[in-house]
Amino acid sequence: MRTPLRTLLTAALSCGLVLVAAISRAHAADSTALTIYPAQQQDLFMPGDFATQSGYALVHQQRTFTLHAGMQTLTLQGLAARLDASALLLQFPAASDVRFAGLRVLPPVHGVAALLQQAIGAKVTVSNAQGAALVSGILRAVDGARLLVEDASGALHLVSGDVALPAGLKLGAPGQQAQVSVDAPHAGSYRAELVYPTAGLGWRPDYALMLNSGTSCRGTLEARATLANHSGTRFDDAHITLLAGTVHAPAGMIAMGTPRLMAAPAEAAAPAPPAQSGLGDYRSYRLAVPLSLAVGAVVQVPLYAPHNLACAHAAVFGDAMPPGWSPQQPDFNPDNHHAESGNPRIEITFTAPQNLPSGEARVYLPDADGSLQFIGASGIDNARKGDRVVLVPGNAYALKVTRSRTHWQVDGKVLTEGLRYTLSNTSRSARTITVYTHPQRWREWMLLHSAPQPVARSVDTLMWRVRVPAEGSANIDYTLRYDAADAPAPR
Repeated sequence: MRTPLRTLLTAALSCGLVLVAAISRAHAADSTALTIYPAQQQDLFMPGDFATQSGYALVHQQRTFTLHAGMQTLTLQGLAARLDASALLLQFPAASDVRFAGLRVLPPVHGVAALLQQAIGAKVTVSNAQGAALVSGILRAVDGARLLVEDASGALHLVSGDVALPAGLKLGAPGQQAQVSVDAPHAGSYRAELVYPTAGLGWRPDYALMLNSGTSCRGTLEARATLANHSGTRFDDAHITLLAGTVHAPAGMIAMGTPRLMAAPAEAAAPAPPAQSGLGDYRSYRLAVPLSLAVGAVVQVPLYAPHNLACAHAAVFGDAMPPGWSPQQPDFNPDNHHAESGNPRIEITFTAPQNLPSGEARVYLPDADGSLQFIGASGIDNARKGDRVVLVPGNAYALKVTRSRTHWQVDGKVLTEGLRYTLSNTSRSARTITVYTHPQRWREWMLLHSAPQPVARSVDTLMWRVRVPAEGSANIDYTLRYDAADAPAPR
């Protein structure tokens, strides 16, 4: 049924229909590139469609516009719902002389109508429930379930029904809308780059160290990049660059469960690791193939090919570095003694085979049946290739260290203190325990006696490495002398 234009416009306006008159059709992206920055907030990496201000990314989209001469407004759809509107840029080539004249960001649109709005300007066919075509033509506007379609004669039809879209028309996630006013000197087709930052997109490195069984410390290190998209829109076939390092996000945006992984088809070959390069003072990783990020998706891709590496396994009690405290006066109070006791921590040390951005490493060890078992997790700070990496997945259950005092004598300004570390081992194999201590009662001290002798010492640290027999124990006995003759008089 054809309706005169005046009658149809009156009906449309009376039901609140929003018409696209001086506003150009919505323009989809020809191509998309994403620069995604590191994020460690746990909430960002939970699957599902929810709002979050965690994460930070820069969206680059190439879009083509058909402009007429003069002032006009372009409608951009499918933008990230958590975009930073203050930093949105639509850049035409300088030689085009197309000038920016204004920007308006509209609230996000949701539902079926929001998807159909992306087809405004395309040819559609609307049919009734029986499949009979009601009208074919150019979709001009959408109002809920009603569509405004212009047929070949120029007549406008306000109809409801099933909508058939042209083959090849890709509908993205609704997301945010923006209207950009531009002034074009000449009519024609122009290609421009849309650039804007958004929250809700982030990445983090995730590592898995799978240790071999046996007495020697060897294993395989897998490095993956975990990406999360809570930006409020979908990105199809995006070219993705991951930036590594400590990056400060703008004020108001945060730069930086088991993730749900999007599995590749079974017949697909394993993706190649990203190409690594420098970007100023940072590292960047460009994914080898385009990647699609659905709304609320958490995706993993390889960061490097797996590395077989040698490592060192140690049980360590005490801090390698002194706590940084030094008394202003000698501490000769016998009550200021804390009998330390606890399980030494497990340290797994290796040389970084590649640049390892800050992330978390999960450590696995095969059990008696050969199945990999999780034995703890540890953070990795930004490490360059060749740096020493230390993982602390947990404490050694079968080992225990206790410190006690064996001697105390004060003679004027000289203190002699005897101490003992008792090391016990309930496992069925001999173990080596590394023990650190820091003499801190006064800056002038001397080691009078030690059995065994420390393997390392400095101005503020003593370190022993002691072999403890299976289901047995061992002791470290040592005596310190503090001389406070040069101590300043108390005020």
